[in-house]
Order: sequence, then C-alpha cells, then structure tokens
Amino acid sequence: MKSLSYKIGLGYFVVICINAAIAVFAVYHINRLSSPIDRILKEKYQNVSAAENMTQALLQQESTQFAMVEEKFDSSGVIIFHACKNEFYNWHQRAVEGIALPVEPDILDSIMLVFQPYLSKSDSLHLMLREKTTYKKVKSYHSKNIFPLIKKLNALCLKLKDVNQQAVNDADKKAKSLSKRANMVIIIFSVIAVFLSIISSIYFAKRILKPVKQTTETVRKISRGQLNQKIDITSDDEIAELGMEFNKMTERLEAYEKMNINQILLEKKKSEAIVSNIPVSIIVTDEDYRLSLMNELAVKSLNISGRDWQGKKVAEAVKDKTLAKLLSGENNLAEKETAPKKPLISFKKDNTEFFYLTRQIKITDDDNKIIGIVTLLQDVTSFKNLDRLKSDFMSAISHEFRTPLTSINMAVDILLKEVRGKINKEQKELLAGAKEDGQRLKRFVKELLDLSKLESGNYTFDFQNTSVTELSEYAVQPLRLLLKKKKINLKINIDSSLPAFQADFHNLSRVITNLVENALQHTPQSGQISIEAKQENETILFCITDSGEGIPEEAVDLIFDKFVQVKNFKDAGQGNIGLGLAIAREIVKAHKGKIWVESKLGSGSKFYFQIPLA
Repeated sequence: MKSLSYKIGLGYFVVICINAAIAVFAVYHINRLSSPIDRILKEKYQNVSAAENMTQALLQQESTQFAMVEEKFDSSGVIIFHACKNEFYNWHQRAVEGIALPVEPDILDSIMLVFQPYLSKSDSLHLMLREKTTYKKVKSYHSKNIFPLIKKLNALCLKLKDVNQQAVNDADKKAKSLSKRANMVIIIFSVIAVFLSIISSIYFAKRILKPVKQTTETVRKISRGQLNQKIDITSDDEIAELGMEFNKMTERLEAYEKMNINQILLEKKKSEAIVSNIPVSIIVTDEDYRLSLMNELAVKSLNISGRDWQGKKVAEAVKDKTLAKLLSGENNLAEKETAPKKPLISFKKDNTEFFYLTRQIKITDDDNKIIGIVTLLQDVTSFKNLDRLKSDFMSAISHEFRTPLTSINMAVDILLKEVRGKINKEQKELLAGAKEDGQRLKRFVKELLDLSKLESGNYTFDFQNTSVTELSEYAVQPLRLLLKKKKINLKINIDSSLPAFQADFHNLSRVITNLVENALQHTPQSGQISIEAKQENETILFCITDSGEGIPEEAVDLIFDKFVQVKNFKDAGQGNIGLGLAIAREIVKAHKGKIWVESKLGSGSKFYFQIPLA
C-alpha cells in the first residue's frame, strides 16, 4: 500500500499539471472573450427578457379588455385576461429571482404595488361589463382608473429593462477591459502557483499527517458520545489553532449538553404549570389525531378516566361522539380561524348538558405541514342556561300579556265605535293613540312568543313544495303601500326556471317580509330595493339588497341577536323592537339553512339566506 505522503505528493503533481493546463487554456480563451462577450451577457441576463415579457403580457391584457369594452363582454376574454395575468406574475417572479442590481428591488416592488390596484380595477371593470353597464360609463371608468395604471406599469417595465440593459453594457465594457489584464495576471499567478505547489507539497506532506491522524481519532471518540476529549497541541501553527478551537468546541458541547437538558426540563415544568392553571380546557393532538397534552380541566371536561390517555387515538379515549368528531378534525375548525363567531357545541355528561365555545389552532413546521392541533374549549353552560331562563321568562310574560291586551284592545274599539255613548274629538284622539300603542304591544308580544317557540323547538312547520316566484311576490304584498309611500323602487329579479323546493311557505315568506321591511326602514326616499334568487348547487340563495346607509362594521355580527337595533339610520322606522332579524334567523335555521349580511356604512346592505332544495 502506498503511503499517504506519496499520495499527497502525487496529488500536488497533478495540481501543478492542471494549473499549467488551466493557464494555457485561459490565455487562449480570454483572447477570444472580447468578441462574443456582448452576446453572452445579453443572452444570460434574464431580467431584460423578463421586463419585455411583462410589457407584452400587459399589452395582451389591455388588448383583451379593450376588445371587451369596444365589442361585447365575453367570458373567454376574462380567461385570456387571467392567463396574461399569470404570465405577468411568472415573469415578475423570474425577475425577482434574477435580481443583481441594487435598484431592481424598488422597481419590482413598485411594479407589484401598481399591478395589484390594476387587477382590482380590472375586476371592477369586468363586473360592470357583466352587469351590462352603459358603454359611456365603462369607457369613462377605463379611461380614468385603468389607463393611467397601464401607463405607469409600462414605464416601470421599461425602466427595469433600461437598468438591466445599461448593466449589460457596463459589464460588457468591464469584461473587455478585464480580459486584457487577465492574460498577464494568469501567467504570473500560474508560475507562482506551480512554484508554491512544489514547495508546499514537500512541507505539508510531513507536517499535516500527524495532527490530522490525532484529530481524526479524537473526532471518532466524540462521535461515540465522549465529549470530554482533548487534542494534544505540540506546535504553534494553524493546526495548533485548529486544535485549540476544537478543544474549546468540545468544552462547549459538554456544557451545552448539561445546560440544555436542565433548560428543557425547566421549560417543560413552566409550560405544564401554565397550561394546568388556564381556566379553559386545552387539548393538543398530533398529526395523527393522537392525544399528546391536556390540562386537568380538559380531562374532566372530556370525562376521561385514568392517566394512560397520552398517545391514544381520539376515538379510543373520548366517549362523546360530538367531541370525538371535533378533535378528529372532521369539523375543520382549524381552517376557519377567520370566522366572526366561535362555533358552539353541546354534549351530555352525567345526564347534564354542557355547552362549549370551541377554537382550533394549527401547529405547523417550517414547510407549513400540520404537525398538531391545539383545541380550546371554553365552558359557557352557565351563560347558556341564563339565556334559556331569560327566554322562558319572556315567553311566560308574553303569554300572560296576551289576555289583558286583547281585553284592552276590545275595550278601546268599543269606545272608538261609540257603542257606550258619544265621545269628543280629544277623547277620540287619545283612544286612537292608545289603540295604536296596544297594537304595537300586541305585535311585540306575538313576536316574543314566536321567537320563544322557535328557540325552544316547539314551533310547528308545514314543509311543502314552494315556488320561489310565488313566495317572493306573496312576501312583499303587505309592503306595497309603504313602498309606494316612500317612492322606493322594488325590483324582483328571479329566474322563472328555478325549481320548487321544500319549505314552510308562510314562515319563509315572513323572512323575506322582515328583510324587505328592514331594508324599507333604512332606505331613504326614492331609493331602491331588490330581491334576487338563484340556484347554488343543491340550495336556493336569496339576496335582498338596499341602497340605504349601510351598517357599521362593529354591528354586522350583532344585528341578528335579540333586541339589537342600530341607531345611526336617519330614516329608521318607529316602534321597531329588534326581533325581526332574530326571528328570521331562527326560521332559516329551522330550514337547515344559513343567513348573513354584507354591508358598509354609506354603501347599502346585502342580506343573504340560503335554503336547501330538499
């Protein structure tokens, strides 16, 4: 077997030959560098091409939009527009990846800052075309809002191209200058490299072998876990410095090992203490939905006995099906963290029904892969029971009010009809006011009773095949006089081909009536209200739109609650007690549907509700 010294010497000889060959090769090819350098730099500098392609993508987008404006809106035009948008994004990403100049990030960021509003304005333009807005308005919108952005984007792309083109030209000049110097430098350094290679090959072959062998042996011991190893230092050169740093490293490793174990144990105890004392049930599951951590409150809430729950599948440890379904990820609450309200679940434990507000938070690694889910359960049983007691109380009070109210209204009617004798004008006005208040109070009591029955599940529904058109026409009939009085234009835009669906005709028409009445109260004179319906998958989606003042952002999530009224409307109706929307919500829920609102102050409101076909 040949010695390591021989191999190192042979290696240096090969290096010398390679250096000489490189020198000859480099001198030959650098002389040929000047002529094709411009072509090479231009072909390889991708941002020039990226800028040109972004400009081309913009041109195609704008051509497509111009065709849709000037001719006729076509969905294929939108597809081409979005394809060009994706092409623009691709070339912009290539430009970002090829950044080489300090001014490029600012230009590329500016391009995106302008491109995003351009896309937003273009979406608005497409919506106007889809809604068949007049040519004059569309043309004006394009000219004022989109064309200036196109000019700015073209200017920025041109600037990016010019910056890179200038950089290519500068690099070309610099490369030609350097090529002239490179010949002499390579020759000089090649001669020096050959000379030094010969001297160093003899010296290092003897000096390196001994400490390298010692270091190798020490590393083997450290790899086996013996962190207290040291290298004996017998010289004062770079190898000695390496040995000193190596010894320091082993000392630090040994200290870190002891410190990290203690630190981990301490942090674990801190975390467990914090989790145990949080007044919310905390359950942590891994990516396979196995229980990995729970506080004592969670163990009690889940009614888990014993201490061997850790590592078990949720279905094995949790008996309640509702909770097991939640913790097994079937509800996907971790994907709905932006929901305005936390979901409420209920389950029975020891023959007692408990209610919990739930929230799930994903735990992800650096690759955005889910490695666990934290589930929080907040016990709101006492609040739910309080709400139930309040509803029962209101139901009882309302029920007791009905008989005396009926008697009062009958007495007032008898007096107004002068059955018991003549009354003067002033007495008649007082009685008329009393009758109006009695009717308002009677309506209030009826709504309270209806809401109480709906919330308790005691309300009887009559489901039958229902026509969307007939339902809408019937619902707005009682409001025709009020609409005419306020000069409000009501539009009913419903496709006659919509299929019939299963619903309680009377109660669902009440939902539309309540929503239109609500819109009527909050829409100014000569405003507009529209009713639209369309089929979405296996549901019918209704939309009631008004041109009123809109709803404050902080009130959007509250208006479907009982006794909630938003007070900032100029034309709000009198006598409204805030139960109409709450009743509408309960009726929609009874139909297995959902109801929501989209609104901003000054922009009107859109109330949606969705009912399954079957």
